[in-house]
Amino acid sequence: MRTLLFLIISCQLFAQKNSLPEVTHIYPTVDSLPVNLTRFYIKFSRPMQEMGILNHIKLTNKEGENITGVFYENQYELWDINRTKVTLIIDPGRVKTGLSANRLMGRAFVEGEEYTLTVDSLLLDFNDQQLARSFSKTFVAVKEDRTPPRVELWHYNVPKSKSKQKLVIDFNDKIDHISAQTLIRITYKGKTVEGEILLKNQEQQSVFEPKKQWKKGTYKIEVSPSLEDIATNSMNQVFDHKVGDLKNTNRQNSIINFTIK
Repeated sequence: MRTLLFLIISCQLFAQKNSLPEVTHIYPTVDSLPVNLTRFYIKFSRPMQEMGILNHIKLTNKEGENITGVFYENQYELWDINRTKVTLIIDPGRVKTGLSANRLMGRAFVEGEEYTLTVDSLLLDFNDQQLARSFSKTFVAVKEDRTPPRVELWHYNVPKSKSKQKLVIDFNDKIDHISAQTLIRITYKGKTVEGEILLKNQEQQSVFEPKKQWKKGTYKIEVSPSLEDIATNSMNQVFDHKVGDLKNTNRQNSIINFTIK
């Protein structure tokens, strides 16, 4: 038995070492993004080395011309703990109106224009293997988003008791995918309902699959006030706010109650 297990693990390691890493997603995956977008996330199939991510990123317009001065050059690259996802921050000075970079250069994106973000194939994983291929995402810049997420506009289904029916929430908004996965929870009698959250419809829909069957009773969808959309508007405030326009700083969760009969 131990010999068989050793062979299986060895085969898995060999296959990983001899397969090439890939970019699996660039988030947001939606193909129409507001001109005040604040970040992209690049997801890789394997842990990657830190080697100057911005040196391997190219942003071009429809004519194929390079667009420069878009991304914030942080001293430290923003990788997750598994080193499979890196965050690219769009220079906040260009996003926020009234700041010097915004006054001099304007926003990075122009409404109605088409852009392509490309990750080249020269990045290396921890086995010193280059990406299998370059990866591109093409999108159209649309009107700025200055509306915070509003739970009262969400739509959801009520699952049936004694089933593992999925709870589907339509956000009616473009929610940041990390926020959607980490800042929304389902509770029952004060305890978190265990299950898996998947995002559908280009992260505009949350699909919760419970680990156990639903019971009869009242449940809560609890939403942190820190939940953000893709323009970094949180439940409490607009990211690109004007002086005096800050909303309240209520730190309580928003609650949606639903009853399973």
